[in-house]
Amino acid sequence: MRILFTLIFFYFQTLLLAQKNDIRFYIEQAQKNSPLIFEKNIQNAALDVEVNRLKAFYTKPRIALNAGILFAPIISTDNNSTKFEFVSSGADDYFGYDLSISDGGQYQAVVSVEQPLFGGNRLNIASQSIKVSRQLNETDINLTAHDIERIVGYQYLRCLRSQKRTNAFTKLTGLVENELKLMKQLTHSGVYKYSDFELLKIEYQNYQVQQEKSKSEFQQNLMDLNIVCGIDDTTLVKLEKLTFSLNTTPEKSYFLKKYELDSLRLNSLQQLSEIKYQPQLSLFADGGLNAVYLPELDRLGFGFGVKFSWTLFDGHQRNLTREKTGLLKKDFKFKTQRFITENSVRKANILKQIKSIDKQLNIKSGQNKSYDNLIRIYKTEFSQGQLSAIEFVNVLRDKVNLHLELIDLKMQKQALINTYNYWNY
Repeated sequence: MRILFTLIFFYFQTLLLAQKNDIRFYIEQAQKNSPLIFEKNIQNAALDVEVNRLKAFYTKPRIALNAGILFAPIISTDNNSTKFEFVSSGADDYFGYDLSISDGGQYQAVVSVEQPLFGGNRLNIASQSIKVSRQLNETDINLTAHDIERIVGYQYLRCLRSQKRTNAFTKLTGLVENELKLMKQLTHSGVYKYSDFELLKIEYQNYQVQQEKSKSEFQQNLMDLNIVCGIDDTTLVKLEKLTFSLNTTPEKSYFLKKYELDSLRLNSLQQLSEIKYQPQLSLFADGGLNAVYLPELDRLGFGFGVKFSWTLFDGHQRNLTREKTGLLKKDFKFKTQRFITENSVRKANILKQIKSIDKQLNIKSGQNKSYDNLIRIYKTEFSQGQLSAIEFVNVLRDKVNLHLELIDLKMQKQALINTYNYWNY
């Protein structure tokens, strides 16, 4: 039973170590766990609620209960007699409010209803503003998701770089270990000096150190990637290869679309501002108690009418708001043109850098093949005792440095493509 448990345990351990994740997995997790995307989705849900509120405000009746009691007692001095009268029946000399107010006070308890008329136009204008705000949120969601792709792509490339360096040093360590075993035999046979063996042994230990450093760097970069994506996991996994494709023909630019929507939002806000200068008409009615003396039930009643309002002058605020909107639209227009200019130069510069890296990769790839051939020859000569340890170590170092340069250049190229695709969106 214990043997079976052990086999199952090692089986699942093997599956865990063999797990591979690709960049799409991390991008999806980062977008799913993005606070900004969550916030914008909540804002859109709130805007849907706001549409219903505006519909109720502009088209639905408003019912209210108004109640109040006013007492206005006086101090009468008629007939050379001073007395307090809570409800006066009439006096000539007294201290207090006018008898028209104090004679009984005021008693009110009515239910009122007000129904706006012709609110559909104002509702349409307000709804248009909500629609533009929703489009802005959708654009922000797209831009945030796109920004996440760039950030995750950059961190994924850092992880790949560490992973490739680790693989390179692992291969190299294995190669030197085999040569070290061979050299040990040749040293005992007197073909090589003990100092040559020690030199190669030191070089082997150096590569072991570099291998561990690369492993540690990969682990740190992978944990940073998990943090960026909001993944609660510290398991080490292998990452799939990644090759970005250069996107030179975008269907539309969400960066420019955001500027356009910002300008549209200004228009919608201006239209909202114009609503209060339109004539407003509503029906109203109320019913209940409304009396200026101690009331009785026979004074219950109702009333109805039409309410009309129209703002004619407010200190030129309307013109000032229009002027402000016009200035802000000029600002958006200037920023849009500036972005187009900057982005054009930026993308052209990135393409030049990619072209330069391609040239370097062609040259260094040729050098790498030459080093592979040279090392094969050196290994043969080394096994026959025809090559010194110093020469073998030097060529290995040159080969390693070239291989690491190739890794860095390839990662730089992928990072540049990732950046280009980000701005060409």
